[in-house]
Amino acid sequence: MKNLKCKVEECTYNDNCYCMANEIEVCSCGDRHVEDAEKTFCKTFCCKDR
Repeated sequence: MKNLKCKVEECTYNDNCYCMANEIEVCSCGDRHVEDAEKTFCKTFCCKDR
């Protein structure tokens, strides 16, 4: 992946604050109606138009 920033210093895929994993998984926090990043594990979440 290109330019995916990582702030998890303990992660084996973190290389100088960039993620070197081949793929990632981002999940909601169990809420079926997500409107902002606080309800996800993704700090860059942006609600899509429905």
